[in-house]
Amino acid sequence: MEMQVSSGCKIVEAEQGKPLIELNCGKCGSRNPTDNLFCGRCAHILDVRPDLWLRAEDFQTNSDRDAVSVVKATGILPHLAYEFLVKPSEQNLRERVIRQGKPVNSIPNLRALTSETAYALSLQQLPTVYSVEATGPPNAFTFGSNEAPLIVVDRRLMEGVGSGELRALLGHEMGHVKSGNMLYHTLAQTLAEGVRLSASFMGVNTISMPMQLALLAWQRESEFSADRAGLIASGDPSHVVSMLARLAGNLGTSIENASILDSIGQLFGTHPNLNARARAVVEFAKTQEYRNLASRVIFRRDYRLAFTPICRFCNAAKQVQDLFCPKCGKSQV
Repeated sequence: MEMQVSSGCKIVEAEQGKPLIELNCGKCGSRNPTDNLFCGRCAHILDVRPDLWLRAEDFQTNSDRDAVSVVKATGILPHLAYEFLVKPSEQNLRERVIRQGKPVNSIPNLRALTSETAYALSLQQLPTVYSVEATGPPNAFTFGSNEAPLIVVDRRLMEGVGSGELRALLGHEMGHVKSGNMLYHTLAQTLAEGVRLSASFMGVNTISMPMQLALLAWQRESEFSADRAGLIASGDPSHVVSMLARLAGNLGTSIENASILDSIGQLFGTHPNLNARARAVVEFAKTQEYRNLASRVIFRRDYRLAFTPICRFCNAAKQVQDLFCPKCGKSQV
């Protein structure tokens, strides 16, 4: 039998009321083990309560929302710039990452951690994440479109760190994906590189200076929102601060004096002062707004766990739809 519990997603039970066996993907229809958070075939989220999903607006800063509205006011120009100036080079980069990198999904412990991070942020599609062997300071970045984002993480950032710090790093990058503004994000990064490397690189001179500044100003503000996403994913501001300090250390400085380095080229940079970012995420963690978001993430996770054929507490067999254990009487959510 099938029990409809959300928009498209179905819990599939064995016949005659036997225990839950799988989840039906609401997008491609394929059946998945109950512990899958995303469809093994199409990578779409498997969720019994989409009404509990977090929205990007829930963690975006006011400055982020205001700055992106300025960019959107420029109309179709960013879209044209992306299509004709950025997309060809982006495709080359994507092919190089796929050719030289290693998909995180091929690493069992990282595959689970990536899925859990994406699920916590309510991403409807599991992003593609690659680990790469890179030269220069270790870093992580996200590029592409809303439909096909690609997260790239230097292998060195995945070594010798705890799961909390790694969740903060992946959560940060997935925060950019969750925002739904990948076109602007990718274009801003390309413009920043173009200014640093060559004023005519990939034709950035064809884009007006006001648009460049608007894009880069928004990108800097969006980093604060992405740090909040990293906090939601990791559950502890210390993990985000530790991640930022690690990035600062990779640049040969510390979180305390990172402002000296960050002030160079700030106008044409995509990232704000690391110290300011650390302070901002610590302050956000103290707010009732964050506590409400954290509670929603926990409740959504617990609600999902309730839809299992065994009690969360005493492991007694139960019907899938039972929200209270028939043996110990405890609530499953």
